[in-house]
Amino acid sequence: MLAKLLLNRWSIIVFNVIIGLPLTLALIEIVSLLWFSGYQDHSSIHEAGHLTEGMGVVLIGWGVVLEERHGVADLLGGAPRANPAYEAAIDSLCHQAGLSLLVLGLIAEIFVQCVEIPDHIINTDGIERVVLTGGDAFLALGLVTLVLLSGRLARFRRSGLEDSPVAIPEVRLH
Repeated sequence: MLAKLLLNRWSIIVFNVIIGLPLTLALIEIVSLLWFSGYQDHSSIHEAGHLTEGMGVVLIGWGVVLEERHGVADLLGGAPRANPAYEAAIDSLCHQAGLSLLVLGLIAEIFVQCVEIPDHIINTDGIERVVLTGGDAFLALGLVTLVLLSGRLARFRRSGLEDSPVAIPEVRLH
């Protein structure tokens, strides 16, 4: 019951929105800190790094949940199995998007760590803003991934998986 409530396609869309809105605001703030209002203030680099790291952790966490939707559903009492092909197709969509979010969040954090590591190990002196902007590009790709997954889940049909424009080829009915 809990799995059906928290991990159905509409709940996932709601969670994507809940994550996507602060991610959008964070991206706007980071760009402002790095290139506009905070450009003359060196402490803005540190704040932008914290924002990037925090949102990267959120993408990693949500990516793991999506990637392992089937396993998480089993932990929460089992996924509904009235239509196994439908659930398998949703699991496949979530697995792909979850893995993408996991990787994108990790790469964003790697960029932050490149700036935070002492300059005698990785010299980013003078290019911190560029490096963090690179990390933020991966956060932006994470936002795109959330939007695309939400669109695919919203258009997904329970019946007629073989005709669904977003059905995964390996789980289409034959």
